[in-house]
Parts: sequence; structure tokens; C-alpha cells
Amino acid sequence: MKKFGKGTREYALLKSPWKLYLKKFDDLEKLHPKYNWHYKDSLTQAQIVAEGIACDDTLVNAYNLLQAFFTALDDHDTEAIKEIIASKAQVGPLMHKTLLTFKHNLTAVLNGISLPLF
Repeated sequence: MKKFGKGTREYALLKSPWKLYLKKFDDLEKLHPKYNWHYKDSLTQAQIVAEGIACDDTLVNAYNLLQAFFTALDDHDTEAIKEIIASKAQVGPLMHKTLLTFKHNLTAVLNGISLPLF
């Protein structure tokens, strides 16, 4: 975020729709574009996310890692979670710290994923 000036399109794509980046990509609206005055353009939610993460390779890696984590979490796939946590992809420092925390508490993370809630 700090790399982009406040008046740039990249900044607007990352700043105002920050909640879209936390959703699963499959849950994003892909068909009906809506006009948004921040971008002065009509875009779908999927287009906003795609353009936003395309601003930086680190964002692409972090977003793909997050989506893989969501998928593995839904499937209760402990092997995929181990691979994601051990990933060497270039992600931001905060995501890297989160992965280190998961690695440190790997047993608890895997137990939480493998056991059904209800």
C-alpha cells in the first residue's frame, strides 16, 4: 500500500475494497459489473481483486497462498495445510510471520483442521 500514491488507481483498488481480498475467489461476483467512483470504471468484484493483486508479485503470492489455505481448510486437508505452511513463496512480512506462527504451532493447527466442529 505504501508503495502507491494516494491518488493512483492501484491505491484505490487496494484501499476501499479490502474486504474482497479476504473472501474466497469463488464467492466473488464475476458477471455483473458495478460502477464505482473510486476507480471511475465499471468492474466486477473478481476484476477488482485481479487488478489489485496484479500491482505487485508479493500480493499475487500472498493472495494465492490465502486461497489455497481456504480450500485446504474447507476440505480438511492436513497435507495441503502442511505444504502451505512450509511454502517458500515470497509473501509480505506479516503473512510470513503468520506462517511462522502456524509452523511453530503445527500440531494444534492440524488438530483444529482435522477435527469436525459439529
